[in-house]
This record gives sequence, structure tokens and C-alpha cells, in this order.
Amino acid sequence: MKQILQILILLIIFSCSKVGVSKTEVEAVDKVLQFYGGQVNHSIGFKIANGKKANYFELQVSKSDLLNNEQRYLTEQAGNVAYIFYTNLKDEKSNYNEIRVKIDLDNGTSQEYNFSTTELKEIEELYPEIEKTNNFIRDADYKSLIRDSDYKSLATQNGEISVGITENKLKDIFDQRKSKFGNIKEIQNQGFSFHKSVYRGDFINVKEVILFDKNAEDMILSYDRKTKKLIAIH
Repeated sequence: MKQILQILILLIIFSCSKVGVSKTEVEAVDKVLQFYGGQVNHSIGFKIANGKKANYFELQVSKSDLLNNEQRYLTEQAGNVAYIFYTNLKDEKSNYNEIRVKIDLDNGTSQEYNFSTTELKEIEELYPEIEKTNNFIRDADYKSLIRDSDYKSLATQNGEISVGITENKLKDIFDQRKSKFGNIKEIQNQGFSFHKSVYRGDFINVKEVILFDKNAEDMILSYDRKTKKLIAIH
């Protein structure tokens, strides 16, 4: 038993020791810093479970005004931190099995998140669908948006399924905002989270911000994990 404990202690020390990072990894960390500001520290390690070794890269973000103001969507923002880093690894993505994110808030609390590179790859593969949805919204092409989505379960309000939503209903929703806040200048992706429900099954929430001329509004796009179809906007 004592020998096993000694081995575990050695593994922990080794996994937490400082390991040199590549130029690509440094640049990927810088991308996170550019998006979130504040301070970004990093460490590299591994864990062994069921006889299998898994390498991880951990990002610790603190003093970020964006994260302090986005505590409602901290899970999605943590996903965005991991996604920004992962996608900027380029040819070095296979070096890690997990991207870990620790967020330190100004109120003294901290939250930790783990994202497998399999999950991050899933988001990367979903991204063309997200861009397609955003383009439909920017172009006010609601007919194509409905045609491209799973319209039978497309929702427009939190937790409520609206069967047979029409092009005009979507147009009214966005026209009201445009008349109040001006035109859409940009739609910015700010993370994701995974969910499961009885009526929707496994789905992904993608958190975005619509930047109008006079204001910014949050928007959540929900996609079915199996079909990759849009199933909700709220």
C-alpha cells in the first residue's frame, strides 16, 4: 500500500511540474488573452485512469471583465476559452485529451471545467452550421433558416416547443429588435454547453451575442447533437 501511495505521489508531482510549451501553444494562449483580457496562466499535466494516460492543458483565467459580467453563462464562456485554445493548436491538437479551464472571479469564487478534445472537435464540426444560421439571421433570410432547421420542434421561447413556427413569426421577433436597436453589425460566438432533455434528447446550446448599432443582446442557438440541425432560438 505504501509503495502504491509513493507511486501516486510521484505521478502527481510529475504531472504538475512545469513543462515547456510550444510556440503554437503560446500563440493559442495569447488568443484567449486577446478575447478575454485579464490574466491567463497555464499548466500542462496528465492523469492515469483505468490504466490509460490522458494529457491535459489547463488554462486559468482571472481578472477578466467579460467573465465577471457573464456569470450567468460561465459554463458556456469556459467552453469558449477551451475552444479558442483548441482551434488555435492547429496541427498540435492531438497532443492533448483534455482542455481544462479554471475561472477565478473577482468575488473570490472559482469554477473549474473539463472539456475532452472529442467534445471540442464536435463543436468545431458544428461551426459551419452555426455560421449558416448566423448568415440567415444577418441576411434576414428566415425562410431559409426554417427550411434548414428541424422546424417541427423549433422553439422561440425558453423551454417551450413551438410547432410550425412561421417565417413571419421569426421576422417579427428580429424586426422588433432592429427597430429598437438598429441593424445587426456582428454576431459573436461566446461558447457552448451540452444538455439532455426528454423532449429534445441530446443537444448543444451555443451562446452568442448579437451586436446591434445601439445595443448588444444575448442569443442561444440549440442544435441536435445527432442531426446537427437547429432546434431552438432563444
